[in-house]
Amino acid sequence: MTVLVTGATGLLGSHLVDMLLERGERPRALVRPGDSVAGLPGTVDIAWGDLADRKALAAAVHGVDTVLNCAARTGPWGPDVEYERTNVRGLESLVDAALGARVQRFVHVSSITVHGNDVRGVADETAPLRAEPNPYSRSKVAGERLLEAMIHTREAPVTIVRPGWIYGPRDAASFGRFAAMIEQGRMVVVGSGNNHVPLIHVRDAARGVLLAAAAEGAVGRAYLLVNDEPVTQRQFLEAIAARLDVTPPARHLPYRLLLAVGAAAESAAKLARSRKPPPVMRYGVQLLGGENRFVLDRARRELGFTPQVGLAEGVTSSVDWYRSRFPRAAAA
Repeated sequence: MTVLVTGATGLLGSHLVDMLLERGERPRALVRPGDSVAGLPGTVDIAWGDLADRKALAAAVHGVDTVLNCAARTGPWGPDVEYERTNVRGLESLVDAALGARVQRFVHVSSITVHGNDVRGVADETAPLRAEPNPYSRSKVAGERLLEAMIHTREAPVTIVRPGWIYGPRDAASFGRFAAMIEQGRMVVVGSGNNHVPLIHVRDAARGVLLAAAAEGAVGRAYLLVNDEPVTQRQFLEAIAARLDVTPPARHLPYRLLLAVGAAAESAAKLARSRKPPPVMRYGVQLLGGENRFVLDRARRELGFTPQVGLAEGVTSSVDWYRSRFPRAAAA
């Protein structure tokens, strides 16, 4: 099986490449011109290009059986056009290229954010899609709507997976930032800290993607990928602090207050036409402080997916990576 991994230099994509190599396969990685491939093993076949380059996409999917699409414009701040270009129009171009090359399976990595950033309870794949007021959420919902149409009108062999909050080694953007804030005593608990956070270790997320690519009957289906071990915000932050051997965060700020502060900060930054995101945003507040429990029944039943990395093991591997990656911060 020949597999193309887009977003292969990112968190999930790089672990997918590792897992494919462990299985004895030689994946092909779509890498944007200018991006570093230093973190990719030398045995990986590199295809240079991005989702806006139709010619590069046609070359990348040539001879490919399966496409695992991890490429995305992430983060909740930036011009809508940038998210639209990658998460919607680029996605459409990639599926077009895959159809032209007679690719057999296409797994698109979406996000639980398509159900909203605070479901206020328990949800599964039947929960309605709900765009939040940020360009990432809007574009991910639009991308799924596009795929639904392509599945029905063009018989695109697409399966959608919606991972939760992915963390693990190489996660500098989220876990690394939280670890540094906890270590430096700057982290706060949003609300009571008793809300549940929808975590999934990156190795489990990668396993879920590969299961979705192989499962019979998964075409046209969407699957949530989260750890079914209930973990509260407080437990997550305390586990990180314990592994770092520092005092866990003890300062609390009200959830609703932080949401209001985030909304005001976003409005002010938009008025100022700032390219830099404000220090507090609703997306991050909801991710950390919202009540988000997701049910894995469909993925368990149809994909055979069972998370294997629990909180203790996941935090240990993540903090150990953080220590090796940021030795100065670790020593401070």
